[in-house]
Amino acid sequence: MRRHMLYALSHVVKELDCSVVAVNRPLCRFTTVVKKPERMREFFEKPLIEELDNNLFLFSPRYFINDLIAAHFTVLESMNIKALRKSYRYLMCELGISEDRPIIWFHHPQQYYITDLFPDSLNVLELYDNLVDYDGHSIEAVDRKETGLRDKIDLLLATSPKLLEKYGSHYKHAWLSGNGLDKQTYERLSKENIEPGAELIKIPSPRIGYTGIISKRLDWELIEAIVSQKPEWNFLFVGPVQKSAPLEKMSQYHNIHFTGKYRHSLMPEVLKSFDVGFMPYKDNDFFRYSNPLKFYEFAAAGLCSVSSEMEVLSRFDPRFVKIVPNNAEDWIHAIEFMLQRDKEEAETIGKQIAREHIWDNIYKEVIEKINTEFFAG
Repeated sequence: MRRHMLYALSHVVKELDCSVVAVNRPLCRFTTVVKKPERMREFFEKPLIEELDNNLFLFSPRYFINDLIAAHFTVLESMNIKALRKSYRYLMCELGISEDRPIIWFHHPQQYYITDLFPDSLNVLELYDNLVDYDGHSIEAVDRKETGLRDKIDLLLATSPKLLEKYGSHYKHAWLSGNGLDKQTYERLSKENIEPGAELIKIPSPRIGYTGIISKRLDWELIEAIVSQKPEWNFLFVGPVQKSAPLEKMSQYHNIHFTGKYRHSLMPEVLKSFDVGFMPYKDNDFFRYSNPLKFYEFAAAGLCSVSSEMEVLSRFDPRFVKIVPNNAEDWIHAIEFMLQRDKEEAETIGKQIAREHIWDNIYKEVIEKINTEFFAG
């Protein structure tokens, strides 16, 4: 899903004659054979550079050893940095680009080592999520890395006001970036003549729908309580199912349907099949700080939704999205309200929300501000 953000960013910086290189996590000879054996063949070839667009590339570098191991040994970290600098020189040569001070833009403190690659680079840390686990508990190693990064980061970008409030004061510059969707996805989802997915509409309405990874991030106790109390509603979970999801237990209910992974190109048909969007995440400090991409997809499709408590969603029209505490009674009332909504009015509200949260516009504003604040003069 984040690939669409990169396309939007590349479209914005193309006007500045700049390129974007998305970097896969580097490969390690010692751990790749265990964790990703299908990629071992890459060690017998030149580092992979895939052209995704005119000025957007995907690069797969290599380092000496996995960064989680290297973090415990200064000498191994130094060897990793040398290997990555060598990979970068190879990349620049292949692309025919000369740049000694690239903007380093990354998304998690675990990638801290890249701030040491280029002494004079502008380092941007963009946080999508609160730095805790899915149960809302602190992660000591991540906290330690984030604290150690603060003096090395020139700009913190936060995708929700709550993230900005928690982390912003610790950095030299901190801005709200927000979340949304790219122009192409908006245009596909907002079309008037979309036909619902043929297989999904075989399931009787009302259809309450969730899209995305199906895992322990969802509040399964809440879901089970709602599903059991409303047997006349059908609940569709569209997406890949991870082992942490209680698939066997939930499959005992006739009105819950796990329909499997889908191509992103089919998203319009999937969302058109839903009567209400469903975001039943756990109620904790991971999700309360979130600004879910899924909501903006629902909005572009004109699909009303009900969500666990996420502060950022409370600023939107409650006729379009209901934010409720995680108890079945409140969720059932909220879904009933949304099922009775006027669909034309809901589409008008949702599409307006989506139009105001297009990544191309978000990044255009961020890049213009970066130019003014860091490179003007």
